[in-house]
Amino acid sequence: MVSTTRRRLITSMGALSVGSGLGISAPAVLAQGAGDYPNRPIKIIVPLAAGGGGDLTARQLAQHLTERMGVPVVVENRPGAGGSIGTHAAIKSPPDGYTLVMLSSSHTCNAALRELPFDSINDIEPITLFKRESLILVGNKDLPVKNFGELVQWAKREPGVVTYGSSGVGGITHLSMEHLADLAGIKLNHVAYKGTGPALQDTIGGTVNLMFSSVAIVVPVIQEKRAIGLGIADARIPALPDVPSFKEAGVPGFKSDLWHAVAGPKGIPKEIVARLNKEMAEVLKSPQMQERIRSEGSQPVGSSPEQLLETIRADIAQWKDVIRKADIKAT
Repeated sequence: MVSTTRRRLITSMGALSVGSGLGISAPAVLAQGAGDYPNRPIKIIVPLAAGGGGDLTARQLAQHLTERMGVPVVVENRPGAGGSIGTHAAIKSPPDGYTLVMLSSSHTCNAALRELPFDSINDIEPITLFKRESLILVGNKDLPVKNFGELVQWAKREPGVVTYGSSGVGGITHLSMEHLADLAGIKLNHVAYKGTGPALQDTIGGTVNLMFSSVAIVVPVIQEKRAIGLGIADARIPALPDVPSFKEAGVPGFKSDLWHAVAGPKGIPKEIVARLNKEMAEVLKSPQMQERIRSEGSQPVGSSPEQLLETIRADIAQWKDVIRKADIKAT
């Protein structure tokens, strides 16, 4: 006679063997049930270097999720290739909700400009658009112009003379400037740097005339009158009340911002996506997180997965159009 315990063991092994025959591993079969999620640590891959805005956002989020979900939520930095290396690593992971990725605007810029080893839309499982931050046009304090209208007139008088720095070819600051120049009908001279920091230093020092930057980085620079603010992408902000929006400055069609979002590999069970979306929405409601995000010059968002996917689609389409018009080539 076969004992009851032994019969159960044989039955369980048989079920897993059937799963293996279908090309499904035992862990994958077990992962299909989302009822006990999470029961081990969750990892958020940040495809950028430590210390940047995306990294700090991920670490703040991880701290709150650890408290809410009862398991450690850890951050792993995998920088390189404009964020595509870390993103690729995340979306190759099992779609079980235990490996996530902190996406940024760079995700759409890369997809518009470069051939990538993954599909930036169809290989991800969107979870939420976490926060947005306005871009601001910064000028050297000794420029012969004091507002955006005068800048446009100068650039039209001397096409290609006005210079601007960016964080690199195909980055959000590069594409945003070309987008603005196209709408304003002007031609600017691009100088690519290896990062926002060097570009900002040379803008302050006068090596280049202009650059786009995140609001958080340049508010003190403008307040201390080491540079001037010529326009802001969204709306005026209390910290810089004299800097108009581009809509006010006569360029209503300008649209660009820095955003951070959370996604995972395609195929995460819907129940787990819904749980993560709900938990992150609750984190965003906390006064502590609200204060942190707003103090950085950003705005908390908290979207549905569908809204995040639509943002990604729209941004890729916009940047492809900008790249085509400006004839930008990947380097």
